[in-house]
Amino acid sequence: MKKGSGAGVLALVAALRASGALGAWVVNERGECVRAWTTASLGRGPSAMLNAPLAPVRSAVGGFRVAHDDRSPDLKSKILLPPLLTLGGGAMGLVDAAVWLGTGLADTVTGGYFEVAPEEATRLGVDPIVPAFARVPARGSTDRCGRGAGTVAAAR
Repeated sequence: MKKGSGAGVLALVAALRASGALGAWVVNERGECVRAWTTASLGRGPSAMLNAPLAPVRSAVGGFRVAHDDRSPDLKSKILLPPLLTLGGGAMGLVDAAVWLGTGLADTVTGGYFEVAPEEATRLGVDPIVPAFARVPARGSTDRCGRGAGTVAAAR
């Protein structure tokens, strides 16, 4: 191992333990939920660029987990689905990595003001990512500001 590799590993571990840099969602004077730039937005770009190299592996593992959780009784699906979704997830992870690097660089240059990087890219972590082709849209009862569905309708 190189002499400086220990410092690099420590820096990576410290970065992974830090929370993702997210701006604050606030309700403005018109009752709209808007994103406000904060000093935490400065970390969006570097966080996305730190996450990018692991995206292919995380997405491949996510593809395998989707295949593993599939309950179809077909034998062909049980044999073909895990390797195909793992490879597909890895390929999608490569695309994610390229996007996260590019948008992370843009957020780094702009200080996170335009929030170009996807939210998922700005949350540091090593947990598996469900590949884009296997995602199911989530239905939430609250908006990004934490207001319930009744509150959002009343604000309009």
